[in-house]
Parts: sequence; structure tokens; C-alpha cells
Amino acid sequence: MRDLLRRFRLRLLRRKRECKALESYYELYGSMLREVREETCRKFPEETGMLVEFIDNWIELIPRDKQLLYMVINSLSGILLFYLWRLSNWVTYEILSGRYFEAIRNLRFLFEGSVYAVVIEDAIERRIYEKWKALSGIDLKTEIFMLWDECRRKRVKGKKGVDVDKVRKIVASFINQHADLSDPKRREYIEVYTQILSDERLYLPVSRMIDEALELLGLDQNFGERLGNVWRELSSYLHFSHAFLKAILKAPELLSLEAMNKELFKKSLNLYFETLDLYYAVLAWRFPKLRENIKRVVEWWKEAFNKTFNLTETFLKNNA
Repeated sequence: MRDLLRRFRLRLLRRKRECKALESYYELYGSMLREVREETCRKFPEETGMLVEFIDNWIELIPRDKQLLYMVINSLSGILLFYLWRLSNWVTYEILSGRYFEAIRNLRFLFEGSVYAVVIEDAIERRIYEKWKALSGIDLKTEIFMLWDECRRKRVKGKKGVDVDKVRKIVASFINQHADLSDPKRREYIEVYTQILSDERLYLPVSRMIDEALELLGLDQNFGERLGNVWRELSSYLHFSHAFLKAILKAPELLSLEAMNKELFKKSLNLYFETLDLYYAVLAWRFPKLRENIKRVVEWWKEAFNKTFNLTETFLKNNA
């Protein structure tokens, strides 16, 4: 027993030393990132100010009304709104610290989520409201997303359209696990979930889902080409791609160290604007009561930095 305790103490001591060594390593690594941030701030003071403001804008968009807050929490765009605090902090940090590839990948998450928050939420709420004259909670949406993954994995969408029987089988297998549901309620859920998951829009690639989103937002399809280009730019750094290879050919130091890179800095900042422009428009579409908040934010940007959120401003004008 004593021998066992001694070995345990020695192992604990070794782990503490390893933790200290790890912390020392991260302190050194953090000082290197700080040097990149300081260089970025020195060379691009105005742009640095913009990046900080993206974080500051978040508090302006959070609803104070309890009823509205409940609706926001139970929507896809609302979930993104709350996550935006953490995400904008991290993306700003990454861009300032020379972690451009990582920042672009995080922005892709927000862009994709914004498109889903229009098209997929419309597919869900249209059927839910038609059936129960109410909007769904985030728990139901989570189940739909889980089943949607399963439907895509099992390729329910073919050349002739969505195989409804295949979808129903997937849905029934899931719903039948809920022993607390009565048979009539079970059949009701199976039918509604099947209708939602048989919507062909759910099986479009994001590049084509953008046009569906613009139609629902009531915006001109001319925005489609611009958003399509943004999506391609964001996606080009997701995989081991020519965009990544081209970037490191121009700046080989990016392979092993974070370093200030003017071209990637400008690209990341531009993609940040474009992604938030789409997201703000989506948020304004989903929550009319937040439009004044969003309007104040975009007007501030125009006054402070002469920057225009074209998509959002167009939506707000069309829905004034």
C-alpha cells in the first residue's frame, strides 16, 4: 500500500512539472502572438479599431425584453447571436495575432449558420406553424438537425427528388424510441418531421442555398454572386487546398509561425465584414423588434469608419 501511494505521489509530482513546463511554453508562444498583434496595431491602427468594434457591437444587439429574449434563444439566428460574443472575440484575436487561416474557418461557421438560419429554419417553422400554430423550440430544431444528418448520410435525396418513404423510416425509428408519447402523438410527430425533412431545399449545397436565403429575405438575386464569392473564399481555407498552398508559397513563414501578413490581414478583415453583413440581415429578417438596434449599429459604422453593410442596409430599407 505504501509503495502504491509513493508511486502515486511521484506521478502527481511529474504531472505538476509537466503542467508548469506546458504553461511556460504557452507563455512563450503567447509572447510571440503578442508581438504580431503589436505589429498589426502599429501598421493598421484604424483596421485594429474596426476589429475591436466588432466585439463591442455585440452588446447593442442583445434584446432586453424577456419575451423577445425567449424567442431569440429558441431560434437558429438567436443561438448565433449569443455565440457571436465568443466568436467575435476569438476571430478578432486570431486576425490581430496572424492566425488568418483559423479566423477564416471560424467565419465560415458563422456564414454557413446564417444561411441555415434562413432556409432550414423556414423549412422547420413553416410546417410547425401550419400544424400547431406556434413556433418550435430549440430542442425540436436540434432533433431535426440530428435527423437531417442521418438523412444526408443515408442519401435520401436522389436524382428524382427526396425519397419520402426513406425519410419516414428514419424519422419513425427515432420517434418510436420516445416511450412517453401516445400513439396519436407519435404518428403526428412522424408526419410533421417527415414533411420537414422531405423539403428539397435542405439538400442543396450552401452555394445554392444562398439564392434560397436571398429569396426569403426579399433581396435582389444580384447579391447572390457576391455572397457566392464570399462562400468560396471562406471554404477555400477549410481543406488542404490551392489557396492554402498559394498563401504559404508567398509567405513560407506562415507554415510554422504566426506572422503579420498584409494580404491575408486585409482578406480576413474583408471577409469579416461580408459575413457580418449577411448575419445582420438575417437577424433583422428573423426579429423585426431588433431592426432598430441593427440600424443603429450599421449607421454607426458609416459615420465612424465610412463602412457600409450593403446587404443589411438594403434589407432595412425594403422593410422600413
